[in-house]
Amino acid sequence: MHSILVYHTISSPPTPLPGDIDISPDRFEQQLHWLSRHRNVVKLERTLLAPKQPRTTAITFDDGFRDNLTVALPLLEKFQFPMTLFVVADYVGRKNYLTRDELLELSSHPLITIASHGFSHRHFNLLTADRARFELIESRLFLSTITRKEVTLLAWPFGECNRSLEKLAEDCGYYAAWSVWKGTNGRFSRWRVPLGRNDNLLRFMAKANGVYALTKAQWHRLKDDEDLEISQAQVSKHRVPQGRLSASE
Repeated sequence: MHSILVYHTISSPPTPLPGDIDISPDRFEQQLHWLSRHRNVVKLERTLLAPKQPRTTAITFDDGFRDNLTVALPLLEKFQFPMTLFVVADYVGRKNYLTRDELLELSSHPLITIASHGFSHRHFNLLTADRARFELIESRLFLSTITRKEVTLLAWPFGECNRSLEKLAEDCGYYAAWSVWKGTNGRFSRWRVPLGRNDNLLRFMAKANGVYALTKAQWHRLKDDEDLEISQAQVSKHRVPQGRLSASE
């Protein structure tokens, strides 16, 4: 079973970042060492061509933290592992994030692919169609201008999307997109597995082997179905029967 891993920042802040998205350099190196012995680490696009290829793993990073260049890259170079970096366009140049020059430097590295994580890290499921289109198109243009390369891959912020957004991403010129649990798991919502500071080696092994991803995705889908059933039941309960007036009328 293949797996697609999601990292954010390789750092050790005294206080955990929201979502526990930070992973220490030592733990990250330990994880890469395990991957070098037990998995075939490939470029992200390879997982599209052979989604069921066994023992295959792709590494991705979200947001565009500066330590992706200063800390993660040297460790990736040590193991010669490729990585796709999904950058939030509006974060470029902010404190603790990559500058334009650093992003250009990363984009020229043979192990690195630069991709989009939206323009301003909005929750796409809550956006109007026009705003979603803006986020998709402008982030591509912005990153392409800096890197001088075409940007055709996308990761949905907050890991969520729906069928309409999947179609919109294709219309906006993307070749493929990745979520976390939501979406159809088709070419524009491939599922990924998030990693954080609470993932010890055993949890990491389960995630990297693909078992955790399948289980977690099923749980989320079942919960979505339950939430939908509850919502529909509530609507039905409060629906006014035809031919009767509500109290306010």
